[in-house]
This record gives sequence, structure tokens and C-alpha cells, in this order.
Amino acid sequence: MTPDDPCPADLPDPCLPATLPPVPAPRAPEPPAPSARHERLLREIEQLRERLQQWQQCESRYHERIARELQPEIRRWCDRLRELALRMEGALFLDPPPGKPIGRAAQRRAAEWMLSLAEAVLVERPDDAEMLALRARHQEDVAPPLDAGDEDDPGHEAGAQAPADDPDDGLEPWEREAERRRAQAEASRRTARKGRKDQAERERRERHAGRGASAGTASLREVFRRLASRLHPDREPDAAERVRKTALMQQVNEAYAAGDLLALLALQRLHLPEPVAQAAAAPLATSANDIEAALQVQRERLQAEIDEMVRRFAVLRPDLPARADTVTPQLVETLLGTEIRELRARSTALERDLGWCRDRETVGAWLRAFG
Repeated sequence: MTPDDPCPADLPDPCLPATLPPVPAPRAPEPPAPSARHERLLREIEQLRERLQQWQQCESRYHERIARELQPEIRRWCDRLRELALRMEGALFLDPPPGKPIGRAAQRRAAEWMLSLAEAVLVERPDDAEMLALRARHQEDVAPPLDAGDEDDPGHEAGAQAPADDPDDGLEPWEREAERRRAQAEASRRTARKGRKDQAERERRERHAGRGASAGTASLREVFRRLASRLHPDREPDAAERVRKTALMQQVNEAYAAGDLLALLALQRLHLPEPVAQAAAAPLATSANDIEAALQVQRERLQAEIDEMVRRFAVLRPDLPARADTVTPQLVETLLGTEIRELRARSTALERDLGWCRDRETVGAWLRAFG
């Protein structure tokens, strides 16, 4: 054998194939297929997220319209109520208009209406000194209801008509508005009491559910800790990478605060090194019940947020249906739009009445029409 001849150990073994197949790397266990309950919880969570977003957008638009449209209309309406009440007081008690006297029946009814105007202003502006003084001056001036003999009052004109009453309740628009505001305040108090009871009941249910969902909470906490240990910016020496990890940790903290296990798992899959993410998925693959428990907690939390927003609107709007499941953001915005339009219409009607009261030549005929 020469030095250039191959060593027997270097010769191929005729019993082995010329090439050996690569040895496959060990794979992480595959997670089990999601159960029907798991899929249902995912769908419900997605639907609740959409509903919550709709309510949040509705709340923002609602308060914006209150400030931009409703409050200016309320101020405009109250200003006209005040002016009309003061002009009626002047014509009825301080400086009667020229011409035919105002009859007793017309004067009594006009005085009642004047007081209802003042009451409507005081519902919105309880400290209005002029309206408080007007009410104090004339509460005793309003006589008992007319009897049949008052039909012969010289101020009663056969064809005269007072401003139109509502055929259903017999109240003036201003009285109805004042009554609505009083009912709104009472409903707010009732809803607040109910909200406190519901809060106590919800806390009791959450304490009870917490015992069953402890495993799901543990899964949530485990994923959070794993992400925090890998992504915390304080442990990163590179400045650019520290900025990136700061943004990621903000997402992690928000998902953990919301109890959003799905978001944490997505962050783990996207931003942890693949071997780490696969190793992390292995124990979770055997804890489907834990994950479903965490999803159930997340679903209940989203539903509780929606219920709380509905309760807040129930305080703001006593005209909402009693059944909370029938209340929608679209209904809330529709009712607000209707309220704004009706308030504008009432202000326009008041402006017409003020046109009569501002002219001493026409205010007498306008007041006699109350008879």
C-alpha cells in the first residue's frame, strides 16, 4: 500500500447507501384542533369587540352633539321662555296694554301659563333670580279652576282660542317639558341605585367565576411573563431596539390589562424567536380548557363594559326602553336627534308668541285669546 492509497477506514461501506437521509429535528407537539366551544367563544368575543367599539364611537359623537347642538338650543329655548314670561307679567300685572280689558278667565289662564314658563326655565336654571322672584310674586295670584258661571265673563270671546294644548294630557308644551326634565332627574336617581345593586351583583358573580377561571388566568399570566422577560426594553442595550421593544411592551401591557389572551398569543407568535415560541406553545397545547376559561373571562369582561355603557346612557336618557338588550347606539343617536329637532320647533313657536308680546298693539288680543 502506498502513502497515497486510501485508508481502509476511509473506504465506503458496501452495505450502506451512498447517501444517508438527514435526521429530522424534533418537532414541538401540534396543538389540538379548536373545539366547537372554543370557536363559538372566539366569534362572540369578536362580535362583542365590534359592539363595544360602536358604543364607544356613539358615546363620543353623543357628547359632541350635546355640546355643539343640544346645549345651544336649550339656551335659546330658555332665553325665549324667560322673555315671554317677563313680558306676560308686564302686560298682565304691571303695565296693561291699551284697548279692551283682559277678562278674569283669560288673565287667570295666562298667569298659569306664565308660571309654567318660569317653572320650565327653573328646571334648567335653578338659580335664575328673575324667574324665582316671578314665581314668588304670582303663585298666590292663580285662582282655582273656573266654574260654569265664568263663561259669562266679559273678557271671554266666543271665537278666541288659547295656544294649542296637547290633546292627550291637557298640558302646555312648557309644562310637559318641565315634567319630562323632572322625570329625567328621578329616573337618573333610580338608575344610579340600580347601577349600585348591579355592580354588587356583578362583583359577586366575578368572584364566583374567578374560582373557575383561575386556570385560564394562570395561562394569561404565564404568556405575559414570557413576553415581558423577552421584550422588556430595560434589558436592551441597543437604542433602536429599545424603542421597538418599548412599543411592543405597551401592546403587551394593554392586552394583559384587557385579559386578551388571544392578543398575547399573537404577540408571542410574531415577536418571540421561533424555537422559544414553539416551546412555549407546547404546554399550552395541552391546556385547551385553560384557554377556553380565559376566553370566557374575556367575553364576560367585554359584555360588562357594554352593559356599563348602556347604564350610563339610561341615566342620560330616561326615554330609552327598559330592556337593555333592545338599546342600540343607533337608537340613542336617533332619540338625541329627535330631541334637538323638537327643541328647535318649540323655540320657533315661542318666537311667534314673542312677536305678539313685543308689540303693545297686539299683546292685548293675544292675552284675551287665553279666555
